[in-house]
Amino acid sequence: MSAARTLFSTQGFSGTGVREIATLAGVNSSLVTRYFGSKHGLYRETLAQVLDITPLLQIDRRHFGKTVVSLFLGAHDAPGPLAMLILSAADPEAYATSVEMLQTKVIVPLARWLGPPDGAARAARLNILWSGLLVSWRLLPLQQLAEVRDTSTHRWLEAEIQAIVDEGEG
Repeated sequence: MSAARTLFSTQGFSGTGVREIATLAGVNSSLVTRYFGSKHGLYRETLAQVLDITPLLQIDRRHFGKTVVSLFLGAHDAPGPLAMLILSAADPEAYATSVEMLQTKVIVPLARWLGPPDGAARAARLNILWSGLLVSWRLLPLQQLAEVRDTSTHRWLEAEIQAIVDEGEG
């Protein structure tokens, strides 16, 4: 799954072959079919793994914005789930799976964690902020965000994320 994550995050679903994944993983390509049924099955399982936000939902609500921004900005090595989603959107089957998994693995659990009022809309707004940050910082980098770790942008993101979380505390 690590090899699949790397390739789906750098080449997308259509640009990645089962043999290529197997070669990178150092296994026979028949194992992919055996364990996952197909390339699409492997994509689904890999996406489910990378979109698991359960650890984020263990963060103290009072420090959620600061902690999440630090986690996002500290993640350098692992290919990101957002890249996987974006690069695979051109394939209709992968696109449908991506939309479904984003909803079930991110938005629904996050909305439940946020609670009323309007947890689902707040979860969507958090996803917008996170996606925007990751696109503008990692996928289509803006020069102005090269040093986002210690800037007013960093503080702004922390505050905006925290404000969305805190809407339910009123």
